[in-house]
Formats: sequence, C-alpha cells, structure tokens
Amino acid sequence: MISGSMVFGGLSSSLKKGFENIGWFVQWFDDQAIFTEQNRWATNRYSYRLFWRQLARTVQEQLISDVAQWKPALLLVLKGYYFAPEIIARIRKLSPATVLIHFNPDNSFNTWHFGTSNDWIRKSIPLYDIHFTWGEFLIPRLRAAGAKEVFHLPFACDPDLHRPAVLRKADFTEYGADVAFVGSWDEEREWWLSHLLDYRLKIWGYAWQKAAKNVRAKWQQKAMIGDDFSKVCCASKINLNFIRKQNIPAHNMRTFEIPACGGFMLSTRTSEQKAIWTEGEEIACFSSPQELTQMLDRYLADDQSRST
Repeated sequence: MISGSMVFGGLSSSLKKGFENIGWFVQWFDDQAIFTEQNRWATNRYSYRLFWRQLARTVQEQLISDVAQWKPALLLVLKGYYFAPEIIARIRKLSPATVLIHFNPDNSFNTWHFGTSNDWIRKSIPLYDIHFTWGEFLIPRLRAAGAKEVFHLPFACDPDLHRPAVLRKADFTEYGADVAFVGSWDEEREWWLSHLLDYRLKIWGYAWQKAAKNVRAKWQQKAMIGDDFSKVCCASKINLNFIRKQNIPAHNMRTFEIPACGGFMLSTRTSEQKAIWTEGEEIACFSSPQELTQMLDRYLADDQSRST
C-alpha cells in the first residue's frame, strides 16, 4: 500500500507503477484527494491553517480502515502530512506484520514552510521500521530523531515521463525560450528570476499570480507535466533548476528530469549534485545572481557547448 498524492506526473504515481512493474499488487491511498474531497469548505488558507489537524481525522480513519481491510505486507507513507503519531502506532498494533516505510520527498526538519513538514511527521520518525531519504545530510538527523533504519535513496526520473521529445517547428514557438523555468512559485524562486527579466525568459508552473508584475509577465499561466515538460526542456536553450533551501546541499528531482529529457540544465551548485554530474561537462552551475547571468551569457552564445 502506498499513501501519497496520486496526481499525474507525481512521485507517488511513479512509485506505484514501479512496484507494479516488478509484479507487486499496489493498493493506492490518495491522502491528499481524500482530504480535499472531505473538506471542500476549507479552501481559505487561514481556515486550513487553523483547523487542518481536525480536518485530517477523516483521512486518518480511512487509512486505518484500509489497512484493516488489506493488511498490506508493506505500507509506504510518502510524507505523511495528515497522520498523527498515534495513527502510525495504531497501524502497528492493527497489522503488526506490515513493514512501515517512510519517505519524505521534502525535508522533514523544515520548520519554515507550512506545507513541507509538521511536528506529526517528526514525532512519527521512531515509529517506522525503515526510512529512505534523498539527502545524505539528513541521515544523521533522522537517526538522532529516533529512526530505526535509514537508507540513502537519491531522486530519479521516470522514463515514461521524462524522455527526449520529438518537436515540430511550431513547438519551438510554443514551448521554446532562451531561458526556461518550470516549477511552482515561491519567494526564493521569484527572487532568482527577478534578476533575469532582460532575457527571453518563460516561466511555467502553479501560483505565479503571486509574483510581482514584472516577473508575472514572464509566466505562461499553466504547468508543464509529462510530454509538455519534455517539450519545454528540448525546445528551450537553457533550463533552470533552483535547489531550494530545504534541499541544500543535496539535489532535487529536476536534477535528473531535465537531463533525461535531453535539456541543457543550469542549476544551483551543491556538493551532492556535483558528485552526480561533472560540472562544466554534464552540468552547469551557479551560486549567485551574478554567476547565474554570467553562465547564461556564456552558454547562450555557445550552441556547441549546450549540445554536447
């Protein structure tokens, strides 16, 4: 059983497919969809922040019911945002043979972003049998928080989603840019992109209506997933990858997705990412707005380097 948001193009869907490809039957528990369906009135972010713990009870009871019905050999919880420690403990008593595994695609110790983690996630750490984490730097923190077993599992790409696109001439107009960024809005990403307004820049992703007017003008007003994402990567000269504060000094999923699509990637410089790719040969990096613009000018003027 996998508990996670099963949106198209999301990590949960790719993991479900991966288990099925090796012959496992996977029961799907879409915690986000259940929460949203049962709490449609809580669309106001203020009411959500005030009452999310109470609103999560429906999701918790549904998970308990599904585990009681299916008694899975393995329960993989992705993030586990809606599950209090008491719920994980109840599952342990209800189905003691079930191996409880946790993987948080975000940083469980991130306390500065409401949607990334919470104290339920951190207090539940000792209750799982196994933790997988994308960041080696998180391993000692998980162990210190009581994790029984911790394994490093870097992010990856899904070859069914992330592959070179076959482009028509019209695709270069629709999807192409000198500089492209695909990802949801946040203040940090807006800050970086605010330094690039003089470039032929296109932004795709959710929530960019929150950005300042001059940055918002670069927004294409839609997200890009699957084939559309691949087309952006292939049609654009440079694809930006901003490693968020919570991921430093590691990497993110774009670290693998952009190269898998055949796109040229210019990314925040991190130590773990440099261990994956050879800087200057397989990846280009930056650490400041000044270096970012220098790298853009360099590679926009060098078609040969971008294509090798």
